[in-house]
Amino acid sequence: MNKKFLKRNLCISLSSFLLTSELLFAQESTKLDEVNIIENAISNYQSEEKIKLNRTGIDIEDTAKSIQVFNEAFIQDANLQNIDDIIELSSNTVYTGNTDGKSTNISMRGFSSVPILIDGLKVTNKIPNPEVFAFDSVEVQKGPDSLQYGQSSPGGIVNLVKKKPSKESMANLEFEINDNPSYKPKIDITGSLNKNKSLYYRLISTYKYDKGYTNSNTNTNKIFIAPSLAYDINDNNTFTFISEYNKETSPTNFGTNVNSKGELVAPIKNVTSHPDEEFKRTQKVLGFDFDSKYNTWSSNFKYRYIKHIRDYGNVYLPLMYNEATNEVTRFPANQRGEFKEHALQYTFNKEFQILNIKNNISTGVDYNKSTSQGSSNIAMHPYNINLSNPVYEQHINSVDSYNITRDMSQAKTSVKSWGMFLQDSINLTDKLIFNAGLRYSESKPQEGQKSDAITPSFGLVYHITNKTSLYTSYSESFTPNSAIDKSGNVLDPETGKGYEFGIKQKLFNDKLNLTTAVFKIEKENIALADPNAPSLSGWSVPSGKQESHGFEIDLVGDITQNWSMIASYGYTKTKDKNNDDNNLRNIPKHTANIFTKYKLSAFDLANFYVGAGARYIGSKYADDANSIKLDSTIVYNATIGYKKGNWKANLSVQNLTDEEYVDGSASGTTSDTRVYIGEPRAVLATISYKF
Repeated sequence: MNKKFLKRNLCISLSSFLLTSELLFAQESTKLDEVNIIENAISNYQSEEKIKLNRTGIDIEDTAKSIQVFNEAFIQDANLQNIDDIIELSSNTVYTGNTDGKSTNISMRGFSSVPILIDGLKVTNKIPNPEVFAFDSVEVQKGPDSLQYGQSSPGGIVNLVKKKPSKESMANLEFEINDNPSYKPKIDITGSLNKNKSLYYRLISTYKYDKGYTNSNTNTNKIFIAPSLAYDINDNNTFTFISEYNKETSPTNFGTNVNSKGELVAPIKNVTSHPDEEFKRTQKVLGFDFDSKYNTWSSNFKYRYIKHIRDYGNVYLPLMYNEATNEVTRFPANQRGEFKEHALQYTFNKEFQILNIKNNISTGVDYNKSTSQGSSNIAMHPYNINLSNPVYEQHINSVDSYNITRDMSQAKTSVKSWGMFLQDSINLTDKLIFNAGLRYSESKPQEGQKSDAITPSFGLVYHITNKTSLYTSYSESFTPNSAIDKSGNVLDPETGKGYEFGIKQKLFNDKLNLTTAVFKIEKENIALADPNAPSLSGWSVPSGKQESHGFEIDLVGDITQNWSMIASYGYTKTKDKNNDDNNLRNIPKHTANIFTKYKLSAFDLANFYVGAGARYIGSKYADDANSIKLDSTIVYNATIGYKKGNWKANLSVQNLTDEEYVDGSASGTTSDTRVYIGEPRAVLATISYKF
């Protein structure tokens, strides 16, 4: 079996603040030996590296949380096109739409608004559907946890880990086509720039052209460029410069509609707005990582500046659906938003002994300032089309051409937030580990009131053997409220509380990881309309409460040398306590996923492999009243590949049976039954050469 050796320097980070730490612990400075990490070059879905999501640097086995990691080997084999297709392979995790192309919406364990971190940093406004080719892994942690990152969903958190510069030279050239038709050339180059390999780089770039499957007259054109450069200041400290540029033009995506029975009312190719619409997005990212690593302590300082612009131009916005006539009412509108963000994060970790008990203490601070401004106008002139047989207008009229318009533009606003945390992981015995942490978080809009919260987290891990461990945890999360009470005060933040018990098991010579968990989550302080307030007052009371409980199973790794697998099953029961214990919208009780790959060595076809996958999404409700039920569905994938030497070819079929299904609903109101549909069948072919 071919193997490759990846050399990694254990070095890292510094800023003026970190310089003080270095002086304090300079006596511990040692030159770190070069470490060779052996990695299966063809098939190994079990990640061997420490998770980047955990700022404390604690191994998954010692963490009292359910965590899944989808590494680059799996991402390449499965050939999944969107980041949400990877994320929802984790149990009790579902994709619920893209908010008309503005975001990637994920729900976990019954709760929505799951934050998606980039390299362990929270970014408020970012481009949806980020470039999958640029990521080294996708990390998923479930349950409430605001300890390390502040504002979060009670359901969990996701981290996308980007590829970083490597000292070893490598170039990967790839070309992808599908039957839409579309094509996508990709390039990934990395290596050293000097003899002692202290200066090294990486360049990742892709271009995508896609005609799409709808009757839109707009094609997708997307360019992505991400250069990065790393410099080893010395044996223990590394500075990495990071940059990224995205520019994309695509059709608008306002979804489609379902009727009161939850059935799609039109062919999925039909655009509900207008075929000539264009949605333009641009994102620029600049930043750096400054890492330090010594015998018993390490630190990391990160900074990112993000500028994101999205421009819908003139569109026909679909707002109301009439089931009797199967017509949707659209209004001329335009919208443009500009977002800027500064995100900083510092983390310090140290290992030490107290009374011969090993402690791993972690502390960190983070700061974020995000600004936004935009223009938005809508004309009070309705246009109706029949969704089954749409007759579109000859051209799109500008909103400015109408006499009656409503200006919904947003003045420039900003939100500043910061927080700090302290956590200690205590090895009470060789087998028993206790984790305890506390965080203070604060958020303040430019013209609003401050919201703050203190969130604890506790966990206990017991290693029965070196293959089996039990864990239990209690953790909290919070989300600032924007609603006000009758006195004009902003309501206290929404809070989440989670209780969890799980088992982590290594199987098949430690090549396969099994994680099972049972959980209960409570979400409180949800803003509800004040029942004693005058009509249209907008006053709220923080009396809303929601709950979820369930269990889950996750498998990832290799069963044999030739057989790899990722699989999951999840059960979640949700209750909206202020709405007759109804199920929460968009949340199925049952989800299940599997992707498996088998190398055909046993059939004297050592260079070939086959793969297959299936995703089951249980029935769910499209509205808060639970009056519109969406049927369950199963989506199948299949792939066949060839790898020999530097060459690799892959042919895959996504949504093999061409199922038409709903990913999530856009609104819980009865006048707007818009939903977002899953991608139809697509045949993809990829060929790559790595040297």
